[in-house]
Amino acid sequence: MFFRVKRLVVLSAAAVASAAPAFADEVWKQDKPVGGVKVEWREVPSSPFHEYRLTAESKQPLDKLCDAVWGKDAKVTGDFKKRVIIKETDTERWTYEQVKVPLVTDRDCIMHVKLETPASEGRCVVRFDTQEHPDYPPDKHHVRVPTVRGYWELTALRPGQVTVTYVIYSEPGGAVPAVFARGGQRDSAVNFMQAILARAETP
Repeated sequence: MFFRVKRLVVLSAAAVASAAPAFADEVWKQDKPVGGVKVEWREVPSSPFHEYRLTAESKQPLDKLCDAVWGKDAKVTGDFKKRVIIKETDTERWTYEQVKVPLVTDRDCIMHVKLETPASEGRCVVRFDTQEHPDYPPDKHHVRVPTVRGYWELTALRPGQVTVTYVIYSEPGGAVPAVFARGGQRDSAVNFMQAILARAETP
Protein backbone atom coordinates (compact mmCIF):
# COMPACT_ATOMS: atom_id res chain seq x y z
CA MET A 1 0.00 0.00 0.00
CA PHE A 2 1.12 3.50 0.44
CA PHE A 3 3.53 1.92 2.88
CA ARG A 4 3.83 -1.66 1.69
CA VAL A 5 1.37 -3.50 3.78
CA LYS A 6 2.63 -6.58 1.98
CA ARG A 7 5.69 -6.47 4.21
CA LEU A 8 3.58 -6.21 7.31
CA VAL A 9 1.93 -9.47 6.61
CA VAL A 10 4.67 -11.93 6.02
CA LEU A 11 2.71 -13.57 6.42
CA SER A 12 4.56 -12.50 8.09
CA ALA A 13 1.31 -12.45 8.46
CA ALA A 14 -2.84 -12.29 11.82
CA ALA A 15 -5.40 -14.23 15.29
CA VAL A 16 -8.40 -12.64 13.74
CA ALA A 17 -11.52 -13.80 15.55
CA SER A 18 -13.18 -16.77 13.91
CA ALA A 19 -16.50 -14.99 13.93
CA ALA A 20 -17.41 -13.08 10.77
CA PRO A 21 -16.57 -9.36 10.95
CA ALA A 22 -19.32 -6.77 11.21
CA PHE A 23 -18.87 -5.79 7.57
CA ALA A 24 -19.16 -9.35 6.23
CA ASP A 25 -22.43 -8.52 4.46
CA GLU A 26 -20.98 -5.68 2.42
CA VAL A 27 -20.94 -6.39 -1.31
CA TRP A 28 -17.64 -7.18 -3.02
CA LYS A 29 -16.95 -5.00 -6.06
CA GLN A 30 -14.83 -6.04 -9.02
CA ASP A 31 -11.57 -4.25 -9.68
CA LYS A 32 -9.21 -4.65 -12.61
CA PRO A 33 -7.46 -8.06 -12.57
CA VAL A 34 -3.67 -8.03 -12.50
CA GLY A 35 -1.47 -10.78 -13.91
CA GLY A 36 -3.99 -13.56 -13.40
CA VAL A 37 -5.03 -12.28 -9.97
CA LYS A 38 -8.72 -11.44 -9.52
CA VAL A 39 -9.08 -8.28 -7.42
CA GLU A 40 -12.19 -7.26 -5.44
CA TRP A 41 -12.84 -4.65 -2.75
CA ARG A 42 -15.64 -3.62 -0.42
CA GLU A 43 -16.52 -0.80 1.90
CA VAL A 44 -15.89 -1.13 5.62
CA PRO A 45 -18.46 0.66 7.82
CA SER A 46 -17.06 3.62 9.75
CA SER A 47 -13.76 3.43 7.85
CA PRO A 48 -12.46 5.36 4.83
CA PHE A 49 -10.29 2.35 3.89
CA HIS A 50 -11.31 -0.69 1.88
CA GLU A 51 -11.01 -4.41 2.46
CA TYR A 52 -9.48 -6.31 -0.47
CA ARG A 53 -9.99 -9.87 -1.65
CA LEU A 54 -7.58 -11.38 -4.15
CA THR A 55 -8.04 -14.75 -5.81
CA ALA A 56 -5.74 -16.76 -8.04
CA GLU A 57 -5.19 -20.36 -9.10
CA SER A 58 -1.96 -22.30 -8.83
CA LYS A 59 -0.71 -25.65 -10.07
CA GLN A 60 1.63 -25.98 -7.09
CA PRO A 61 0.79 -28.62 -4.43
CA LEU A 62 -1.41 -27.49 -1.56
CA ASP A 63 1.24 -28.24 1.07
CA LYS A 64 3.88 -26.21 -0.76
CA LEU A 65 1.54 -23.24 -1.13
CA CYS A 66 0.61 -23.47 2.55
CA ASP A 67 4.31 -23.46 3.50
CA ALA A 68 4.83 -20.37 1.32
CA VAL A 69 2.01 -18.52 3.08
CA TRP A 70 2.95 -19.65 6.59
CA GLY A 71 6.50 -18.50 5.84
CA LYS A 72 8.17 -20.14 8.82
CA ASP A 73 11.65 -20.11 7.32
CA ALA A 74 11.11 -17.47 4.64
CA LYS A 75 13.96 -15.05 4.01
CA VAL A 76 13.19 -11.47 5.02
CA THR A 77 13.45 -9.21 1.97
CA GLY A 78 12.07 -5.95 0.62
CA ASP A 79 11.10 -2.96 2.74
CA PHE A 80 11.81 -4.40 6.18
CA LYS A 81 14.18 -2.32 8.29
CA LYS A 82 13.89 -4.70 11.20
CA ARG A 83 12.01 -7.89 11.99
CA VAL A 84 12.24 -9.67 15.32
CA ILE A 85 10.54 -12.95 16.12
CA ILE A 86 9.09 -12.41 19.59
CA LYS A 87 7.62 -15.89 19.95
CA GLU A 88 7.02 -18.81 17.62
CA THR A 89 5.34 -22.20 17.87
CA ASP A 90 4.39 -24.75 15.23
CA THR A 91 1.15 -22.88 14.53
CA GLU A 92 1.60 -19.29 15.77
CA ARG A 93 4.12 -16.49 15.41
CA TRP A 94 4.48 -12.99 16.88
CA THR A 95 6.92 -10.57 15.24
CA TYR A 96 7.94 -6.95 15.76
CA GLU A 97 8.42 -5.25 12.40
CA GLN A 98 9.75 -1.91 11.21
CA VAL A 99 8.98 -1.05 7.61
CA LYS A 100 10.52 1.60 5.40
CA VAL A 101 7.85 3.81 3.82
CA PRO A 102 8.52 6.15 0.88
CA LEU A 103 7.61 9.83 1.39
CA VAL A 104 6.03 9.42 4.84
CA THR A 105 7.19 8.35 8.30
CA ASP A 106 8.29 4.73 8.55
CA ARG A 107 5.87 2.34 10.26
CA ASP A 108 6.16 -0.32 12.93
CA CYS A 109 3.79 -2.98 14.21
CA ILE A 110 3.49 -6.29 15.99
CA MET A 111 2.08 -9.03 13.80
CA HIS A 112 0.41 -12.19 14.98
CA VAL A 113 0.09 -15.02 12.44
CA LYS A 114 -1.77 -18.26 13.06
CA LEU A 115 -1.78 -21.43 10.99
CA GLU A 116 -5.41 -22.25 11.68
CA THR A 117 -5.86 -25.17 9.27
CA PRO A 118 -2.82 -27.11 7.98
CA ALA A 119 -2.62 -28.54 4.49
CA SER A 120 -2.85 -32.06 5.94
CA GLU A 121 -6.56 -31.39 6.50
CA GLY A 122 -7.19 -30.84 2.81
CA ARG A 123 -7.18 -27.05 2.90
CA CYS A 124 -4.98 -24.37 4.44
CA VAL A 125 -6.08 -21.30 6.41
CA VAL A 126 -3.63 -18.73 7.82
CA ARG A 127 -5.01 -15.73 9.73
CA PHE A 128 -3.16 -12.59 10.73
CA ASP A 129 -3.66 -9.40 12.70
CA THR A 130 -1.78 -6.65 14.50
CA GLN A 131 -1.49 -6.80 18.28
CA GLU A 132 0.45 -5.06 21.05
CA HIS A 133 3.25 -6.34 23.26
CA PRO A 134 4.67 -4.73 26.43
CA ASP A 135 8.25 -5.34 25.33
CA TYR A 136 7.73 -3.48 22.05
CA PRO A 137 5.96 -0.16 22.63
CA PRO A 138 5.64 2.30 19.71
CA ASP A 139 9.00 3.59 18.56
CA LYS A 140 9.29 7.40 18.55
CA HIS A 141 10.80 7.34 15.06
CA HIS A 142 7.93 5.30 13.61
CA VAL A 143 4.14 5.49 13.34
CA ARG A 144 2.50 2.45 14.92
CA VAL A 145 0.16 0.76 12.46
CA PRO A 146 -3.21 0.51 14.23
CA THR A 147 -4.81 -2.29 12.23
CA VAL A 148 -3.91 -5.02 9.80
CA ARG A 149 -6.11 -8.10 9.68
CA GLY A 150 -7.10 -10.79 7.26
CA TYR A 151 -6.48 -14.35 6.16
CA TRP A 152 -5.27 -16.72 3.46
CA GLU A 153 -7.42 -19.64 2.39
CA LEU A 154 -6.08 -22.32 0.05
CA THR A 155 -8.45 -24.91 -1.37
CA ALA A 156 -7.60 -27.82 -3.68
CA LEU A 157 -10.28 -27.93 -6.37
CA ARG A 158 -8.86 -30.98 -8.09
CA PRO A 159 -5.42 -32.57 -8.62
CA GLY A 160 -3.02 -29.91 -9.86
CA GLN A 161 -5.35 -26.98 -9.20
CA VAL A 162 -5.45 -24.92 -5.97
CA THR A 163 -7.50 -21.77 -5.42
CA VAL A 164 -5.59 -19.17 -3.41
CA THR A 165 -7.63 -16.47 -1.65
CA TYR A 166 -6.06 -13.54 0.20
CA VAL A 167 -8.23 -11.10 2.18
CA ILE A 168 -6.76 -8.04 3.90
CA TYR A 169 -7.95 -4.88 5.62
CA SER A 170 -5.50 -2.30 6.97
CA GLU A 171 -5.33 1.17 8.46
CA PRO A 172 -1.95 2.90 8.05
CA GLY A 173 -2.03 5.29 10.97
CA GLY A 174 -0.69 8.81 10.83
CA ALA A 175 -2.18 11.49 8.60
CA VAL A 176 -2.21 9.65 5.27
CA PRO A 177 -5.49 10.49 3.45
CA ALA A 178 -7.45 7.39 2.52
CA VAL A 179 -7.95 8.63 -1.02
CA PHE A 180 -4.19 8.45 -1.56
CA ALA A 181 -3.63 5.29 0.45
CA ARG A 182 -6.19 2.99 -1.16
CA GLY A 183 -4.39 2.62 -4.49
CA GLY A 184 -1.15 1.73 -2.75
CA GLN A 185 -2.91 -0.75 -0.48
CA ARG A 186 -4.43 -2.48 -3.49
CA ASP A 187 -1.12 -2.62 -5.37
CA SER A 188 0.77 -3.97 -2.37
CA ALA A 189 -1.83 -6.68 -1.80
CA VAL A 190 -1.46 -7.77 -5.44
CA ASN A 191 2.33 -7.68 -5.22
CA PHE A 192 2.30 -9.77 -2.07
CA MET A 193 -0.07 -12.33 -3.58
CA GLN A 194 2.26 -12.65 -6.57
CA ALA A 195 5.29 -12.93 -4.27
CA ILE A 196 3.68 -15.81 -2.36
CA LEU A 197 2.79 -17.62 -5.58
CA ALA A 198 6.38 -17.18 -6.77
CA ARG A 199 7.73 -18.38 -3.42
CA ALA A 200 5.71 -21.58 -3.78
CA GLU A 201 7.39 -22.23 -7.13
CA THR A 202 10.88 -21.99 -5.65
CA PRO A 203 12.53 -25.44 -5.36
